[in-house]
Amino acid sequence: MKVEEAKERLRDYLLDGIASEIFRAEEAYSLAAEIGNHAEEINSANFGEFFGSLQIILSDRQTLSIVKLFDSGKRHPTRSIPATLSILKSYAELWKLSDRQALCRFLIDAGGESSEVESLDDAGLTRALVAHFENTLPASRLPASRYIGLDKRTASFGALRQARNKVIAHNEDIKADELPTVTWGEARSLLNYAKKFVATVGDQYLGLIFSDSSDNY
Repeated sequence: MKVEEAKERLRDYLLDGIASEIFRAEEAYSLAAEIGNHAEEINSANFGEFFGSLQIILSDRQTLSIVKLFDSGKRHPTRSIPATLSILKSYAELWKLSDRQALCRFLIDAGGESSEVESLDDAGLTRALVAHFENTLPASRLPASRYIGLDKRTASFGALRQARNKVIAHNEDIKADELPTVTWGEARSLLNYAKKFVATVGDQYLGLIFSDSSDNY
């Protein structure tokens, strides 16, 4: 594959796939939060049931979008973070970094040995970046019973994935209290991880700016 073809595929996955789902999840959260901010007025006007149902819809929308970000897609290709990492890894020799020093700083701040990181060529830095994200992604193929006690990112993703599979996508015969729960804050921590991924990859490989120096996205 030529570099322009690889970049076009990466752009599609990053923009139309991951960034779009981040926006949908953020929009759902913002709308639900705004409803909560006006709960007293809403209840006083006897619209509590209506807006309560709307918050459930928005919660489902956020859950679907976040799970899409991290799903590996065993049967069909998915425009997700794991799939995007596969593109970066498969065409590591093709990529030209837009800011090599910035990527070195990112990898060093993430725990890489300074001299080792700075000695890598562009392909080596790409492979190191892929390894970093692969090692920090929430685990997606563990049995449901094994999510308890794991790191927060994996536990949160596991709970959202179960909600997607057992409640939103299917109407399984299961009691609500048998499913782990996720707070809005825990869900947003997964979104923040995805934002960091998009900002780093978009800047280095496509020259796209998704965040500023204050981490605004």
